[in-house]
Amino acid sequence: MSAPNEHETRILILAPTGRDALLIAETPSGDAMRTAIRASASALLEMLAQGAAAVIAADEALDREAVANLGRWVMAQPPWSDMPFVVLTSRGAPRPSTTKRAAELEVLGNVTFLERPVRPETVRGSMRAAARARLRQYQMRDRQETLARVNADLEQFAHSASHDLKEPIRNIAIYGELLALYFGQHLDAQGKQFLEFMISGARQIEVLVNDLLLFTQAASIVEEIPDPCPSETPLEGALAGLREAIRESSAVVTRDSLPAVRVREVHLQQLFQNLVGNAIKYRREEPRVHISAADQNGHWVFSVKDNGIGFDPIYNEQVFGIFKRLHTSKQYSGTGMGLAICQRIVQRYRGRIWATSEVGNGSEFFFAIPK
Repeated sequence: MSAPNEHETRILILAPTGRDALLIAETPSGDAMRTAIRASASALLEMLAQGAAAVIAADEALDREAVANLGRWVMAQPPWSDMPFVVLTSRGAPRPSTTKRAAELEVLGNVTFLERPVRPETVRGSMRAAARARLRQYQMRDRQETLARVNADLEQFAHSASHDLKEPIRNIAIYGELLALYFGQHLDAQGKQFLEFMISGARQIEVLVNDLLLFTQAASIVEEIPDPCPSETPLEGALAGLREAIRESSAVVTRDSLPAVRVREVHLQQLFQNLVGNAIKYRREEPRVHISAADQNGHWVFSVKDNGIGFDPIYNEQVFGIFKRLHTSKQYSGTGMGLAICQRIVQRYRGRIWATSEVGNGSEFFFAIPK
């Protein structure tokens, strides 16, 4: 982890006169703190752009324009950043004007008020505490950047590996089928069984590779808010893709009127296809699936409810884990990635997904998308 640079370890001082600036600067500098003095808020903003440990400012240097500009700078900072501001105020009994002034300065966010005259050790203690807090913020930034790089590398590797594996795996399955077709009559029962295992394994790996690609693609969704998409269209697309499964299982799929949501059509279709597909796969006799949506607390909350085999509620969270399966592949086919893909998609749209279930009494999956 890299240490903060020299700009990020300095105390920036904003004071309107040379005398005030020197008096403020002498206190932290006596404690081996690096300082930089500026007489105007515009000059201070230029230095803030380079980095700082904290800002100490005389109240009189913060006119309305300066406070507004600094407030906009604070609002534009990334989530990890919470710059400490220490403001030296004038002495006096509380008055409506001082209360109003304190409220104005709250736009600076992490602000501490020290009333003058203030003891040097009080200033030093405040600045040391502010600098330590800021150092932790820079450490958090570095961890987040490192984690983002590692995740990006892993996702790129998974995508590249999955893409490169598709063709050779498909070839194994195809040539295995050709061997069975042209030379199967020359094999005994055990040989034919071995060939079936090879073809079946290749097909399973092919499905897994496709799911890995879908998972990495879901991870790379740009976190931006698209225009509303009518839910009916992607649901129809999902049901069309599941037409054979619906026919074979004699499933009855019903729905309420569904809203338009800020999710791209291809991703919403993928959500419906995975959730409805799971409801049909883990079925009992006469499977029924119902899709609905409700307006709740600024979100559209979708529900996919079935009357299938259900699962123990202790697995309500675990079912969304990558490769997490509650049944063997002999019982139910699949890779255990469908719900993980759903979770990735929903999270990329700043929503959440969850489930309720009970063994033998069906399941209900919900996902909430901000309006």
